Amino acid sequence: MKIFIENDVAFAPFSKKLEKMGIGVKREGRLILHPIEVLYLVLSGRCEVVGKSLVDVFEWCMNRVENFIPKYCVYEDLRRRGYRVKILEDVLVGKYVFYPIEEVEDVSIRSIAERGFENLVMAVVDEENELTYYKVEEVKPKGKHEEEEFKVRGVLVENRIFTDGFLHKRYFYGSLKGDMTILSILEGAYLVEKGWLEVYKSGTKVELDELVSIGKKKDADFERRFEVYKDLKERGFVVKTGLKFGSDFRLYEYVGEKLPHSTYLVTIVDDKILPAFEIVRAVRLAQNVRKKMLFVYKYGGSNIYISVERVKV
Repeated sequence: MKIFIENDVAFAPFSKKLEKMGIGVKREGRLILHPIEVLYLVLSGRCEVVGKSLVDVFEWCMNRVENFIPKYCVYEDLRRRGYRVKILEDVLVGKYVFYPIEEVEDVSIRSIAERGFENLVMAVVDEENELTYYKVEEVKPKGKHEEEEFKVRGVLVENRIFTDGFLHKRYFYGSLKGDMTILSILEGAYLVEKGWLEVYKSGTKVELDELVSIGKKKDADFERRFEVYKDLKERGFVVKTGLKFGSDFRLYEYVGEKLPHSTYLVTIVDDKILPAFEIVRAVRLAQNVRKKMLFVYKYGGSNIYISVERVKV
């Protein structure tokens, strides 16, 4: 079949076969083709462009589509899998909305999520043009953990708080050393704000703002992490550090006689720009240890949780 190119427009005579494949847009007895469709038809041997060499076709296509390579790789891969897809600006629309990106591309979880597409899938193209697909969706995580009000005292030692052992045994706060629970400043600040813990140093009561100040000296992002920690506690989770998994927190839905497997890893991203491969790495690590990966950003005073999960398409 012949394809003709006139300035910025590529077209072919109307073809029932191409129309059935979902290729082109019928107009005045012919099919208007997107540049990606043109190259796909040429490279798959279905069509040839009249009066153009393959190099000419490549140049014409690439000059008219931004980020051509990842878009073409995703389009070709989906077509090979039997998908009917249409190119719409920077996404491909079919069973899902596919957002093509290269693994070295800088991206924002927030900006991707706020596109508002249902069934959004990141299609990540590596340097060998292999594809991996990740579903992106907003979730409202909810745990089942409940805590009854209690009153305990603790002693501040540098940036740790030593207190009653039952906090760890009953609610899994901190770590247990002998008969004592050792809390992080984050946990201590939360319990002080709740009014369940009083902290002393050299016989003097330590107020919440002093604990926050200590936390900020060790961690420039302490106040933001404290916000998310409190939100996750209010959502019914046992919240522990996620450091060994490269995240801010790991979450348990409840604590029983034995500690169950943690459910989520949470990383605070807000407006950060990250290379796509870092997002992929975090998701793959989470799934390798049987957890779901959540990214969180702040919008209008609320924390928005975005699940990113590898999927087969």
